[in-house]
Amino acid sequence: MKKRHLIITFIFAFCTWTNSYPQDKIQMTDTLNLLISTAKENNKKLFLVFGWEGCGWCRRLDKYHNDPKVKNILDKHFIISYIDIYKSANGQDLFKRYGKGGTPSWTIFDSEGSIVLDSDLGKGNIGYPATQDELSSYITAIKKAVPNLDQSDCDVLYSKLIEYRTKRD
Repeated sequence: MKKRHLIITFIFAFCTWTNSYPQDKIQMTDTLNLLISTAKENNKKLFLVFGWEGCGWCRRLDKYHNDPKVKNILDKHFIISYIDIYKSANGQDLFKRYGKGGTPSWTIFDSEGSIVLDSDLGKGNIGYPATQDELSSYITAIKKAVPNLDQSDCDVLYSKLIEYRTKRD
């Protein structure tokens, strides 16, 4: 009888624990911590991008980040990680916590996991910067995250944003 009571108590405790600590929240924390620790190990910041494959602006931002000239500049300072909000494990949970009202959306973390800034910038989510004001805001944000960024690098990033904003898939 004691053995049966012990088993029932264990099952009850396990069910209570799993309800108190939902697996998706644990995995979400693990995913973010892994990304931040990778950035820290590389002495970089984490540039976390939220999007999904059906989003045209998301695809443009992905192409922009993968342009060899852009990649050469940003990879010196950032670990860029893409979260597909529909396909990535915990993508929805991470987006709800760190996304900024629409896709693409991005958040930059320092090596300790604190948010440096995000794509809201106090003006609403700029996502892929397409307008003149959004382009300026994006460059200002990158400069805030990387204060010692050369002006020539900023000029390359700016011109590549203009180039990719008009490219269709």
